[in-house]
Amino acid sequence: MKIAIYSGSIPSTTFIENLIKGVASEHEVLLFGKQTAHVKYDSPNIKIYGTPKNKFANVIMTLFRVLKLMVLYPKRFVLLWKELKIYEGEYKRWNILSRLVPVILNKPDVFHIQWAKDIKQWVFLKDKFGVKLVLSLRGAHINYSPIADEELANTYKQLFPKVDRFHAVSQAIALEAQKYHADKDKIELIHSPIAKPTFDAFRVFEKNNSDGFHIVSVGRFHWKKGYKYAIDAVKLLKEQGVQIHYTIIASNVVSEAVLFQIHQLGLENEITIMKGLPQEILFKKMQSFDAVILPSLEEGIANVVLEAMALGVPVISTDCGGMAEVVIPNKTGWLVPVRNPEALVQAVIELSQTSESELQNITKQAHEFVKLHFNAEDSIKQFLELYREIVN
Repeated sequence: MKIAIYSGSIPSTTFIENLIKGVASEHEVLLFGKQTAHVKYDSPNIKIYGTPKNKFANVIMTLFRVLKLMVLYPKRFVLLWKELKIYEGEYKRWNILSRLVPVILNKPDVFHIQWAKDIKQWVFLKDKFGVKLVLSLRGAHINYSPIADEELANTYKQLFPKVDRFHAVSQAIALEAQKYHADKDKIELIHSPIAKPTFDAFRVFEKNNSDGFHIVSVGRFHWKKGYKYAIDAVKLLKEQGVQIHYTIIASNVVSEAVLFQIHQLGLENEITIMKGLPQEILFKKMQSFDAVILPSLEEGIANVVLEAMALGVPVISTDCGGMAEVVIPNKTGWLVPVRNPEALVQAVIELSQTSESELQNITKQAHEFVKLHFNAEDSIKQFLELYREIVN
């Protein structure tokens, strides 16, 4: 079976890369999209058909692929040519052509779209070539993008009924997708897989011996991450005399809003911003903190919380998206309402006053919970079964 796993970028996120490697154990995996960096896979089953970033190289590669398509599969070329006519403007048509032609040239049995916003250009594969479509439901693309964009919402309502199967990262997001006419009987709940080395890195929790209580958030600077509310919570904790230090680790540029808020509240000594770290170093760094905090307004299920739980670090999370499915109060962590600095303050104080033995018990339960429900081996088996079902 030929499975295309499409995110639009090669290489992709950790979750998608784990999926690629897992599926390649049994099937040929085709990768399409813009190649942003050199990547080499151990499996011969993984085939890369990337689109070069360089414009000149892109033109040469696309023209070569078009010529090859015309010679080998002239009927496919005719269908592609007709499809391009629905797009307005030569530049737009060229961009669509450069994306579509490698896929049509190497027609897969299953085309797995990782981001819902991409659905419009790929329904053509099902309508004209009978390719089975799988669509992943995750985060922003379902939870708030269609709320902010009425045209996108209408596109979802029109095209979701054509999708053969949906993959939802949480039960909450599966329910949200049904508002846009996703068939509930076609939605498969498959949790984001956490790789075995992450579980192997588990360490029995020990309280930080340094002065104060040290918490960390990991994630890009974006309004949905809710850093504003975590920073407000640090201010409240400081006013209550709690010795607190908050670190934010992010790979992108810090926003002006965050820098201004920190300065305006006089928290330069209480808050540190760090650049993103390689995963192995990041995990060790996370284990040096007293807690990982997720102050988000929206998530599917945040990988950073799953990783913290797998590593043995206490977690405080807002009750957004599917987070309540994994962060269970008094069992696997602390769960607080969104946009509520006071609730974050209370959770931090409760966690800091919890005994080390009780925290060890909670982090052990969290580790076992994630290991049971989010291990990569089981998730990959579910994806393989999903692909087999829709093709057969």
